Amino acid sequence: MSGLDQMLRLQKFSLDEKRRQAADLDALIERLRGDVRRLDEDVAREIETARGNLDLERALPEYRKVMAERRERILKSISDLSAELEKLRDQIMESFSELKKTEQTIANRLQRQRMAQRRRDQIRADEVGLEQHRRKKDTSL
Repeated sequence: MSGLDQMLRLQKFSLDEKRRQAADLDALIERLRGDVRRLDEDVAREIETARGNLDLERALPEYRKVMAERRERILKSISDLSAELEKLRDQIMESFSELKKTEQTIANRLQRQRMAQRRRDQIRADEVGLEQHRRKKDTSL
């Protein structure tokens, strides 16, 4: 296995790993977004439940404050993970570009090798043809 083949395998592995990481990050972001939706639904449900109950209405501001802080932490996590995902996607694009360059280099190298082999075959064929022509010429004299 040539060095380019090994490099190609390594680049493919690296690209696949980055794609898996991106998929994991994307799934985590979606899960956190779901958490925010559920949190908002819980707060709305608690507000509705607290209506008409004086004890619950008194506790509601503190509950809403705690839930707002939790929501902000989740949104901050989503923002941080989204930035990380964007960086990872840029790395994926770069890795893909490098992979394609390596594949093209290998294809070019194989093409040059095939052309060189054809030239060698043509030279041999020409030599055989010339030798046959000389022999034919020598026997006709």
